[in-house]
Amino acid sequence: MLDELEEIKERKLKKVFIISIGAFILIIFLIYIFINAIGSDILAGLISSSETRENELDFSFNGKLIFMDNSLEKLKEIYFSDEKVEFKACLKGNKENDVYLIDDLYIPKIYSQKFNQVVAEPCSSDSLVSLHSHPFRHCLPSQQDFISFREFKERNEDGLMIVMCEKNRFGVYE
Repeated sequence: MLDELEEIKERKLKKVFIISIGAFILIIFLIYIFINAIGSDILAGLISSSETRENELDFSFNGKLIFMDNSLEKLKEIYFSDEKVEFKACLKGNKENDVYLIDDLYIPKIYSQKFNQVVAEPCSSDSLVSLHSHPFRHCLPSQQDFISFREFKERNEDGLMIVMCEKNRFGVYE
């Protein structure tokens, strides 16, 4: 009878051990999938982007963008008005050395908006920043974003492309 009880305990211990190893392998597999499929883009975007602090955005060793006259609040209103689709905005202001002073913005004519795409008229040549949003925490620009930015940069050599990927997080590209 003692042998039977020990055998039952041993079988239960083996089951618990096998289930624990299986769960551990499953967790490792899911982490691997997440990091390689989605996580690497999110992580890279978070590393290459910056958060605003007191209406200021430091984006390079010397570069800074300062939101003035409630321009950041206006952007946040647009961002939260429909988080299910991307939007585009053109920011205006002045550049003094490496500091961009943003005091106005406008929304260009938008032709289509989707969760991960916005098609709109380009920003005017007197705009300093061509900004568009991306889904939450997806801060990296696409290849099409860089093509559009190159065209904008031809019209304004001081122009910046900014990707807004959270209410206070922006990826800035010169």
